[in-house]
Amino acid sequence: MRRRVVIVVTLLAVLLLWLVWCWQDERRKPPVSQPSVAVSKVDPPPKVAHDPVKVFERAFWASPTSEDKILHAERREWSDAQGVRKWQWFLVVEPSAALLKRLRDDNAFGLAPASSAADIADAPKWFAFDANESVVMKSPHSGMQLIFSKDGKVLQATDSGFGFRPGAPEPAKQAPPSSAPAPGRLPSTPPPTPKP
Repeated sequence: MRRRVVIVVTLLAVLLLWLVWCWQDERRKPPVSQPSVAVSKVDPPPKVAHDPVKVFERAFWASPTSEDKILHAERREWSDAQGVRKWQWFLVVEPSAALLKRLRDDNAFGLAPASSAADIADAPKWFAFDANESVVMKSPHSGMQLIFSKDGKVLQATDSGFGFRPGAPEPAKQAPPSSAPAPGRLPSTPPPTPKP
């Protein structure tokens, strides 16, 4: 009898240790990042822009300075009758000190440091980087990623998203007010006066 108790207690202890190990292993996994909008080879973009200044301005909401050297730029757009359905852009820049300060130090877009860049499907061939030699900042709510070389000489950036959705329909027009008195606490006419 005593031997059975020892075996059962040992098995329970091993099971408990295994469950604790599984729980700890699950906690160590990095959070799953949101996938970015990928350019599908099945659905090629009808509009691709390569104007470096325009792509830079739409990406960073600012004009490049004379010290910013744009090496590569591409913006892809998918549109329909209602406007842009989705978009994606890629940039490789030798950034100026002012651009580095705005994007990395001032964190103009509210990005968070990340351990690695998210996979980017169908990125241009020139959009390649060494993960071990990069510092990554990502948006917690969108697909924006800034990938800085550790020496700060090269910035690679990408973002993707969907176009604007149509707004709410116009509210129905209300009927004009009628000539009937509005209900209220007091009557709209004075009380009758008694005759003598």
